[in-house]
Amino acid sequence: MSALPPAVILGGSFNAVSVARSLGRAGISVEAIGERMSAVRHSRHCARFVDLGSGVDVQARWLEWLDRGPRGAVLLPCDDDGLELIARNRARLLGAGYLPFEADDDVVLAMLDKGRTAELAEAIGFPSPHTATVTAGTDIAKVAEAASYPCALKPIHSHLFAHRLDGSLKAYVVSSRDELEARLGELIPLGIEMLVTEIIPGAEDQFAGYYSYIDENGEPLFHLTKRKLRQYPPIFGMGCYHVTTADPEVADAGLRFLRGVGVRGLANVELKRDARDGQLRLIECNHRFTAINELLRIAGADLALFAYSRLSGRPLPSMSRYASDVRLWHPLQDARAAAGLRRRGELSLGGWARSVAHRQHTPLFEWRDPRPSIGFGLARITRRAGRGPTR
Repeated sequence: MSALPPAVILGGSFNAVSVARSLGRAGISVEAIGERMSAVRHSRHCARFVDLGSGVDVQARWLEWLDRGPRGAVLLPCDDDGLELIARNRARLLGAGYLPFEADDDVVLAMLDKGRTAELAEAIGFPSPHTATVTAGTDIAKVAEAASYPCALKPIHSHLFAHRLDGSLKAYVVSSRDELEARLGELIPLGIEMLVTEIIPGAEDQFAGYYSYIDENGEPLFHLTKRKLRQYPPIFGMGCYHVTTADPEVADAGLRFLRGVGVRGLANVELKRDARDGQLRLIECNHRFTAINELLRIAGADLALFAYSRLSGRPLPSMSRYASDVRLWHPLQDARAAAGLRRRGELSLGGWARSVAHRQHTPLFEWRDPRPSIGFGLARITRRAGRGPTR
């Protein structure tokens, strides 16, 4: 066991707990850096947790810690700050003896920039929403005039937006030109770059995801697909109910995008089937461990151990088989999502009950490692109590 290099998890939420469980059970010493609310700090599989806070300068603090951290460790990003830190400092990290997450760093930075991602999708002819980038100096009135409504307003860099404003908000849904101009008028002066994008029509359960690891020759080392059944809030929210699938069409589309833009290493492509023509269109590309890592681990696809083994030169675990129809469920958020869909006439109470009448797995709780659930729950209660009464 002593021959196994340690692993350092950079940031993340529930996905960091999943990564720690995968590696800890394989006898790998796991350290993690994050902030006070990080659930991984409570896991039995996390040998050491370092609270470095959050905010716009968090990467600088992480990098300073890594300068004196565990040499020879495998670096695994569980959020966009960790991913960007590696992409911008790979030579420095390699020089310090680390084994950083495998990737083409220019492509990583492009995938972190939603505007650049849209440009690359268009360049390779991959179906994607119509978009317009808005930065300082952009003619907002012209963009608002050209947009179709309702539309969505997304931050170009989600992690920077989260540091400045709201970490739980993925997008604004805008219904009129006046509303769009007003919202942009608030955000752009703050130095926040935004993307105006069309909303792809289709039901909430028409989102699909593809996961793979692309080697140095551009070859996929495995194929995984899943489907998002619901999200909260509706339209642009966090997934609250997912299921693994074996969908060749999704796999073909996802691989075409990853190869087309030159991705290397672990990545996920999120797609949505357009109700107008049935095409799968690009939503985003995540170049790291994502929120549903636990779903894939339970289904038999251990992405964390695979990435660790690849970086450390150890034999790769088999990824040739995984279980379909394995489900990951956030009960409270899904109940709220179902209530919203019911008000819109899109889901009945009976329909919701039938949809969840399956064996379920939750993203955080596990009998063999219960402390992350308890610690995270108590931290949320404490934080909310400090804010005073809420609606």
